Amino acid sequence: MTMLKKLLKYLKVIPIDVIIYSMTKDTIAEFPKLDYIIQSESIHKNKTMFYIKVGDTVIHQSFLFKKVFLLRLINKIGPTIGDCVTISAYKGKSIYPFVINYIAREELLKNNQDEVFIVVNAYNLSSIKGIEKAGFQLHTKLKAKRFLILHYNVRKNN
Repeated sequence: MTMLKKLLKYLKVIPIDVIIYSMTKDTIAEFPKLDYIIQSESIHKNKTMFYIKVGDTVIHQSFLFKKVFLLRLINKIGPTIGDCVTISAYKGKSIYPFVINYIAREELLKNNQDEVFIVVNAYNLSSIKGIEKAGFQLHTKLKAKRFLILHYNVRKNN
């Protein structure tokens, strides 16, 4: 790829259509314990990976970001869960809601955060189902357009 093509891919307008969920100490949901060990690894000061391995295979991973630029559009700051993936052989076994509930509880209770967020594409129905199963509450539906780091045509719906 030429340098110009690399540069041009960053000069596109990106549509944003997401749902932001949150959990607070007052809304913490209990979630059944599954027979998996959740491990974590700091990627850098703003990003931690939480994952489950079966043998040598990572079957699920979720990331916790200390700060997410998108939250400023709703005048919030706080830890945000995102980029979650479960391999297909393990989907439908409640692993995703188990892990994100675990991360939220850790942040709220052990790290004394006031609120934990999770951002999901508005059309990702299976992830939305898992988020709600984990006990997260709808915070905001957000549509916008992004060019570089600028957001415009921002529409919020609580």
